[in-house]
Amino acid sequence: MATSGSVLTRTRVLVLNAGYEPVKIISWQRAMLLWLSEKVDVLDHHSVEVHTISSSFAVPSVIRVRQYVRPRRERRTVSFSRSHIFLRDNYCCQYCEKQLPAKLLTLDHVIPVTRGGPGTWENLVTSCRTCNQNKGSRTPEEAGMPLMRRPSKLPMNFIPDILLLRKQVPESWKVYLGNLLAS
Repeated sequence: MATSGSVLTRTRVLVLNAGYEPVKIISWQRAMLLWLSEKVDVLDHHSVEVHTISSSFAVPSVIRVRQYVRPRRERRTVSFSRSHIFLRDNYCCQYCEKQLPAKLLTLDHVIPVTRGGPGTWENLVTSCRTCNQNKGSRTPEEAGMPLMRRPSKLPMNFIPDILLLRKQVPESWKVYLGNLLAS
């Protein structure tokens, strides 16, 4: 299959279970194989087409499996990492509310390490360098710098994929993702 340019290199497809619950995000190539093998129904398309010698196909945007697939028992939390904390906080300083690229952000311990603060989901927040330096080894209350929201764990594996794409989520996905995008 030929493609209509480099637009497809990062094109992804949202997979829904038979009951319309989001399951995962897959490549457009995998989605085409599932569709052509009649394992899924296409609910919406991207505005891009792929071409064979004799046919053209609109690339799926949202597909739904025809047979209910029992979800695998996976971890109930996302792995703990710097990038996942940035994702949880939407790349936004939790003190001054500035949204910045990752290279301009730091992690801040709500309860400072010097006071026994652990490096956990509940004690680390995204911070710009200025706010991190201003807060220093004080708690947010002592520094007069209230947090935008209380830090917590990310609840499931699927969320990082959605959060990574949050700014680029196709309109056709939003009706199925609803509250996953609101956090």
